[in-house]
Amino acid sequence: MKLLPADMFARHKPATNEPRAITINKGHVHLNYKGNYTSTTKYNVVTYLPKALFEQFRRVANTYFALVAGLSCLSISPVAPATTFAPLIFVLGVSMIKELAEDIKRYRADREINARLVLVFNTDTKAFEDRPWRAVKVGDILQVQKDTFFPADLLLLSVPESADGLAYVETINLDGESNLKIKKALDQTQQIRLDTLSDFTGEVQCEQPNASLYTFTGNLMLAPPVAPDQRTIPLSQASLLLRGSSLRNTKYVYGAVIFAGHESKVMMNATLPPSKRSRVEREMDWLILFMFALLLAMCIIGAVAFSIWTHHLSPDQWYLAPDRAEGDTNPKRPGVVGIDSFISSFILYGYLIPISLYVSLEMVKVFQSGVFIGKDRAMYHAQTDTPAQARTSNLNEELGMVDTILSDKTGTLTCNMMEFFKASIAGVSYGQGVTEIEKANARRNGSAMEAVEDPAAVPWKQASFNFYDKRILGGAWEQEARPAVLKEFFRVLAVCHTVIPDGPADPAKIKYEAESPDEAALVAAGKVFGFFFYKRTNTTVFVRESEGGLVQEREYEILNILEFDSTRKRMSVICRTPEGKLKLYCKGADTVIYERLASNNPVNNSMKGVTREHMEQYGAAGLRTLCLAYCELDKADYDAWQQKYFEAKTALEGREEKLAAVGDLIERELLLLGCTAIEDKLQAGVPEAIERLANAGIKIWVLTGDKQETAINIGFACSLLRNDMTQYIISANLPEVLALEEAGKMDDAYALAHSKIGEQLQDAMQCMAEAKAADGGDNALIIDGKALLHALATDLKGQLLQVGQQCAAVICCRVSPKQKALVTALVKTTGDTTLGIGDGANDVGMIQEAHIGVGISGQEGMQAVMSSDFSIAQFRFLETLLLVHGRWSYARITRMVLFFFYKNLLFGLTIFYFNCLCFFSGQTLYNDFYMSLYNVVFTALTPLIVGTMDSDVNREMSRKYPGLYQAGPRNRYFDLKAVTGWLLNSFFQSLVVFVMVMGTLTPLYADRHSGRTAGQWQTGATLFTAVIITVHVEISSVIDHWTWVHAFSVTFSVFIWFVYMLIYGVLPQNLSQGVFHLFEEVMAGSPTFWLLIIMAPLACVLPGYLWRQIRSHFWPDDKRIVQEIMVRVQRGELARMKSLHANAGPLSDKLTRPSHQLERPSFINSGYVPQDKPGASGYFTPRSSALYANDCFDHADCTSRNPVTSQLNGELHRNPFRHRTARKLHTHLRGAEGGDGIGKGGVGLHSKLRPASGSQGYSNEVSLTADAKINDQRSAAEADTASDTVKAFSPSAQSAVLPQGPGADSRQPQPLRPVRTLMPASAGSGPLPTPHAVPNQSPPAHTGIAAADLTASGRASSSSSSSSAAGSGSADGSFGSVSEVSYSHVTPYVESTGNDDAGLGIASSPLIGGGRGAGLPQTGRPRQPRPVQRRGLDQV
Repeated sequence: MKLLPADMFARHKPATNEPRAITINKGHVHLNYKGNYTSTTKYNVVTYLPKALFEQFRRVANTYFALVAGLSCLSISPVAPATTFAPLIFVLGVSMIKELAEDIKRYRADREINARLVLVFNTDTKAFEDRPWRAVKVGDILQVQKDTFFPADLLLLSVPESADGLAYVETINLDGESNLKIKKALDQTQQIRLDTLSDFTGEVQCEQPNASLYTFTGNLMLAPPVAPDQRTIPLSQASLLLRGSSLRNTKYVYGAVIFAGHESKVMMNATLPPSKRSRVEREMDWLILFMFALLLAMCIIGAVAFSIWTHHLSPDQWYLAPDRAEGDTNPKRPGVVGIDSFISSFILYGYLIPISLYVSLEMVKVFQSGVFIGKDRAMYHAQTDTPAQARTSNLNEELGMVDTILSDKTGTLTCNMMEFFKASIAGVSYGQGVTEIEKANARRNGSAMEAVEDPAAVPWKQASFNFYDKRILGGAWEQEARPAVLKEFFRVLAVCHTVIPDGPADPAKIKYEAESPDEAALVAAGKVFGFFFYKRTNTTVFVRESEGGLVQEREYEILNILEFDSTRKRMSVICRTPEGKLKLYCKGADTVIYERLASNNPVNNSMKGVTREHMEQYGAAGLRTLCLAYCELDKADYDAWQQKYFEAKTALEGREEKLAAVGDLIERELLLLGCTAIEDKLQAGVPEAIERLANAGIKIWVLTGDKQETAINIGFACSLLRNDMTQYIISANLPEVLALEEAGKMDDAYALAHSKIGEQLQDAMQCMAEAKAADGGDNALIIDGKALLHALATDLKGQLLQVGQQCAAVICCRVSPKQKALVTALVKTTGDTTLGIGDGANDVGMIQEAHIGVGISGQEGMQAVMSSDFSIAQFRFLETLLLVHGRWSYARITRMVLFFFYKNLLFGLTIFYFNCLCFFSGQTLYNDFYMSLYNVVFTALTPLIVGTMDSDVNREMSRKYPGLYQAGPRNRYFDLKAVTGWLLNSFFQSLVVFVMVMGTLTPLYADRHSGRTAGQWQTGATLFTAVIITVHVEISSVIDHWTWVHAFSVTFSVFIWFVYMLIYGVLPQNLSQGVFHLFEEVMAGSPTFWLLIIMAPLACVLPGYLWRQIRSHFWPDDKRIVQEIMVRVQRGELARMKSLHANAGPLSDKLTRPSHQLERPSFINSGYVPQDKPGASGYFTPRSSALYANDCFDHADCTSRNPVTSQLNGELHRNPFRHRTARKLHTHLRGAEGGDGIGKGGVGLHSKLRPASGSQGYSNEVSLTADAKINDQRSAAEADTASDTVKAFSPSAQSAVLPQGPGADSRQPQPLRPVRTLMPASAGSGPLPTPHAVPNQSPPAHTGIAAADLTASGRASSSSSSSSAAGSGSADGSFGSVSEVSYSHVTPYVESTGNDDAGLGIASSPLIGGGRGAGLPQTGRPRQPRPVQRRGLDQV
């Protein structure tokens, strides 16, 4: 778990840095230490009211409304105080009651915990007695029973039932890990029993209380009679039992209290997570400030105008008796008049700012997170019974604005379920089989890699072991050339670990509890190879070794364990063998093991190179590798080292650093044994999820601890990297740098590496700029941890960020947890929304640093989940979380917020207009309670429903067309244009409704039989009614998804206003005042009233509604087009499309005649594809039909065109008058799949450019393999090594490979996309990974189609055939082209150019591509379609 900064625990800081001294078993002598009572509540009886009010008034809006309410108590206030205090008290009351309810739950949980009972040793009675947890004190000795929780942090003294002092502990409440952990009692205290407990005493000197769950430093001092002499015993985390963990598989233990209550480690970690606010909320603050500025401007205008009128004009108004006026109307005191007028206006216009906005937002967000996200079955993982969980509701809309995802790999993209797969021992590679990564890469390259399992391998397969090689299984290893090396290799697997065996000593029944799945896999492998680890004690490991047909029971005395950490990157065990030899077994990363090998050893020299080659091969297959080594120790040397080790072990300050330094002294002169290769399979659905997220325009950064080769290959397998990307590889492993390091000149090496990294970053920016100018494709950046250390420096991090922002994918290799957080913080500086996702404790920093943190409840426990804002069970659920719920929440919240400001501004402006007619005297047109209830009653329900239930397109369409998501990162719905549109509309509608009502209800016109004209209260009630109806008609006109709930909310809100007006009017006159019996006696019988409340809203809303309809008809955006498709699907028109899809054969003459084809006006994407992306100039489609396999109607044939997508493309063509602007459509071609070059899929969405049977076609996905022949004008010497090492490509350099796959022409090379290695070709410790490439956009002459013959009219000609025909298949090797499909509202029809199964020609859509490249490889400008004759509707 991430250690949080010390300043976050200021209230827990100890008063001194001196060691904490604790006397054990001496009674309550430590009264200065905290007791064991705990409280997690925010309030108590005394502090609730002041603290709760303080929390509420931290919101600026609440402070403003409190100020308005206070000013309303003045005599100059135009409104009654009750009308301003009532809504304020309601809003504050709702929030404070919610806070109180949550705090009461916390109080009840605390009370239950503090009242739990535990056995405490009483030094007076010398017996254990039950005491509540709250009564436990530091220094007490406790007896904790099986399956109960530890009440405090305890030092494990004794495990009476275990001779070895081993206890099993479950820490699921601390870190979420369900696997048991072993704790060891001290050898010097293990013999303590009940009868000797009263005589035991000692003193512990340890660190002060801190939040680190995984470290503990201290010493136990024992003196006679407990010990024969004065002894100092080092204490570590292995003997510390943490509060909150529970005892398992052990009857009971004795422990001494070290830290109690709020000083325990779990309580020290109980700090509030970082406060995060969404971007919409932050921008909403600016909008409130704008409204406040507008309010001040209106107040100033009113104050100045009224002051001038009072001073200069009011003396002439004799009926006002100006000579007797006082205070706020005295003509002789214009300054006082202005101030009073300003205060009155400030109160009166306060309705510009919506008082109920925050409460409404909170209600909507809680409902969205708790119901829509938490109850979504699409994000429920049945295998682990884990639903999605929103741990905070503040960031719902932020999910729809993510620009960059920063992801861990192991356990996040992969399953973190390790299987022993291959091994290199004594320079020989063992193991067979194909990894999931290799299969995925083969599929991506268009070839099928069949993995036929050997029947003989089946008996050997078991949990964590997926290895087969008859040369070393079943004891066959003894016949190998170097059996002694293999024996030591297997012993390392069986001895060098901290695994706990659980269950009987039977290989078939035993289970291994390990801190990581890697360790469990290695121990399981040793068991299968015949070295069965079955038992361990405090100092001994028991192994059954099979050799020569005999089984020997061997005991290895464990003398020292040098533990693994992210800095050491290795683990070592020093043991005494049964023969009495001292051996050190070590396993770790190749980089740290290789530098500790014996330099002059011939065995090492012969094995180092070949083992490195094997590791590179394993890494290319996506396997995780570890090197294994050992050495035999001299007893005298070990004794001298042991003294240093003991000194480091007992140090109270800097113990970890001292132990690491001492460990480095003995881990030298190692002998290399080989390496292991473990497979961690990709999670289901990861490639598809990454593809859709990338097509949504989201940049993805993967931060992993894997080697570069492994990370790149997994990147390709999970669709993060693509063939058409240009890879920029940045590394600090340069020859000159390595030479300086070997010479011991570390400072010089650091300075040189720093400058070289800067040069590589600069070169990358220059190459990207040149590629962008040439319309190049997407970029990918790969950088290792050593280079990242330099790139994150102050002078280079700006360049790193600039390069990363121009890449669609970034992979950071060999990254430490701290670097993950630093990279996340760097990306955040762009202002774009970042999302961090991971599953382990090493991801906590990244998760908390990102704008949004997502935790995956995987194999590494729940640390990431507990630190996250949202939690899911699998990475693939992130697609639904963002593309569906995130986009919905963003659209709903922004529309709701804008509607709030719109309706309040409209209402407030009508008050301002009336004051203008009254010379800004502060006269109100509305009844006070009308104004008070406007926000909290009459217009409260509809925005809640819109913010909760509205959706523009359903979840299926949201996933099919991920390009729609880009509205969020671009903030299309809440940018300046959107906000200005709503506010201008409010200005316009307020003016229209005010003029119509005030102009109609003049004192010169009477619409009642009594002959009376409309008075002030009738006019105000009429205008208020018109405003109520107008705002509800306006929101009704923009609602995307109508349901009965929407209809009810609108009608009920208007209805409740009429009911209120009727009921309020019949109240006694001292309550209803001027509106006494106003509705039933005056307004209900007035035809003018009914006419106005119908005509005024229509006059306000109709212009905007008509403009939106015209725009959607002639200039539709992507969302509107998808909405049309969705409606047609729901109407059943998709059935017609599906029937066409099912009918093979030519269509009718009417649908296929070229004369019916209309020229499409040129068109540029008007939707949400980033303009700097290659797909911005046209509509793109996904690259792989496998991505949308679940979207096909016929799952048996998913290579055919998807009917829903066909419908979309048809809509883009059918209305010839829709796009009349001078915009250009780039028609992209996709190849066919089948024997005749047309086959299934035709030129549709899911077809790939693959070789047709019997033709000389080419795959658009070609990999550079070892068999590829390089033909790029390089020297023959370079060509010979190009299959092993990627050379440094210049921007103009191109390499080529021969086409792959059946039917490929072996005579012609095909251009490739380069991998740019921004370092010398010879740099690094080994060859770089194989690059991947795709053909350039112009097809070779031998592909069976001429570029000049690719037209938009449905004709394709072949250079290998003399015949071509429009609307029909061409000769072998030719490909059909994209057809033009036209539509009129009178006679819809479909055209097809090919004889394919779907029968439909389709243009691609940016909604699917999102700028991530689909269709043709994005290496140049798309070819323009040949124009065809344009015909009008009358001709059609």
